[in-house]
Amino acid sequence: MADQIKVLPEKLANMIAAGEVIERPASVVKELVENAIDAGGERISVEIKSGGKQHMRVVDDGGGMSREDAVLAFERHATSKIAGEDDLYRIGTFGFRGEALASIASVARVDLTTNTQGEAAGTRVRIDGGSVPKVTDAGRATGTTVAVSQLFFNVPARRKFLRTTATETRHVVSVVSSIAMAYPGIAFTLTVDGRDTLSLPAVSNTYTRAQAVMGNTLMNQMIPVTFDDDFVKIHGFISRPDAARVSRTHQHLYINLRPVSSRALNRAVFEGYGSILPRDRYPVSIIFLNVDLDQVDVNVHPAKREIRFSDESMIYERLLRAVRLALQNSDVVPVFETDTPDISGLAPAEAPGGVHAAGQEPAMARRTQIDLFGPARGIDGDALGEWTYTPADAARGAHDEGGQGTVREHSDAEMVSLWQLHNAYILAQVKGGFMLIDQHAAHERVLFEQALRTMDHESAPSRQLLFPVTLDLMVPQIALVREHFDHFARLGFNVKLFGEQTVVVDAVPCMTSSQEVDTLFHRMIENLQETPEKNLTKEERIALTFSGHAGIRKGDPLSQQEMNGLVNDLFATEMPYVTPRGRPTVVRMPLEEIERRFNRPP
Repeated sequence: MADQIKVLPEKLANMIAAGEVIERPASVVKELVENAIDAGGERISVEIKSGGKQHMRVVDDGGGMSREDAVLAFERHATSKIAGEDDLYRIGTFGFRGEALASIASVARVDLTTNTQGEAAGTRVRIDGGSVPKVTDAGRATGTTVAVSQLFFNVPARRKFLRTTATETRHVVSVVSSIAMAYPGIAFTLTVDGRDTLSLPAVSNTYTRAQAVMGNTLMNQMIPVTFDDDFVKIHGFISRPDAARVSRTHQHLYINLRPVSSRALNRAVFEGYGSILPRDRYPVSIIFLNVDLDQVDVNVHPAKREIRFSDESMIYERLLRAVRLALQNSDVVPVFETDTPDISGLAPAEAPGGVHAAGQEPAMARRTQIDLFGPARGIDGDALGEWTYTPADAARGAHDEGGQGTVREHSDAEMVSLWQLHNAYILAQVKGGFMLIDQHAAHERVLFEQALRTMDHESAPSRQLLFPVTLDLMVPQIALVREHFDHFARLGFNVKLFGEQTVVVDAVPCMTSSQEVDTLFHRMIENLQETPEKNLTKEERIALTFSGHAGIRKGDPLSQQEMNGLVNDLFATEMPYVTPRGRPTVVRMPLEEIERRFNRPP
């Protein structure tokens, strides 16, 4: 049998290694910006075109490189960051593996220009997809410029997996803003297709830098975190519980100024809130931990986002304690004084804010209760007349012989009554049993299909807001708003951009039942960041995030008319039995099953 094992050519080995280091344009920008920081740059400029797929350029004013170093930098495992085995256990720089430039040059066209202080001429090195470097003289001030174009031009299998220009741009914005938060003393700029997207001058502290990236509104809702002992130093910011988000995307964690991912430490932040965090909400956090270099291992993955600690449980415990101390020292956790008067026995007139005429009992609003077995009645006790639901979109219903839109009706033999259980479920008696409908899930399905139809055809009617809502968004979120601006407009939102990070919403779709417009729009943006793009169009992603937050919620009381309308709308949809995310909307219980549970004979 012929020999099967052979050593791969160096060019092919570099292309394989690039698959671990270079995933998308944002990976290239990350590596180049980190190199610029390691080089001592005080001003770093990033430029991209077509989301980085066409062109990327990173310019710094750091120390630069000599000609010999500039050529050697493109060799695999060539680095100035470590010299011996001992250095591997005390890594204090971003780079140390010596793989980034070699990997980038193997799958793109790279043009590097650099110069060191005191040199008469700089150096220019050009490499096309791992070819032999072309070295020439170049004029440049002290520092380095790296231009990368046509990423994956020689690996078409990798290029086809790149996402849309808007998506790749968003990833680049996220990478630059994340790194910039850890280095407030460095000025960063990001230019996208000739437009200034990010401009962060050097500032003196992390709070001011975080304000520029995260927005004033959010940072005004943050609580400072500080903790210091012989093992770890912690500082940063966590959000108040009422500013928590629906997704985990806004948890920023830095170990020795390196942006990292750690489920355990994110969990420590979450657990630090205990029971004061709203259900299904996650805090916004910007946490910096300084740990002795020999207590943390960053040599876990080529991308250097994953880390290991020598004692992770100790780090976890200290971070959890830091979060709890921060919350206790703020006004978030209420403190009840023991000498506070007991107001439980006060008469209504004595209660704070009680206003009524002397000698009169205050008018008390009574809750009405629907007679489950009789006709629905109004507040005056009179029976309500029969109510016929008419859908907003006649195209959803079947068409009678005259061509008029009608709603799918249920005969008395099929459905006789609707009742609401715990302000969450609708109970419907149907032929041969009963049916439970999740009101939130049902409305989610209805709104999803309405939103898709609206964006496919024409703009939806809007409801003008009496008081427009102003939102300060993070830089990546603004990029997301720009990407989907037309879709928001067709859906019925009137969104205006003011400055770099502010939007104003002065109209919302009429179909929404949510009154908290700022919360609705914020949650939509957050969910868009979380919603995977695979197999989803832009319209479907917008409809998915809108339907999940704009409709009837669990806990909303519904009138008989509203329940009838929702049930009619649900069964006029194309897929009434599941939500857009695949969760059931309806549970049916046959009469035979009920009788079996009561041990009735068949």
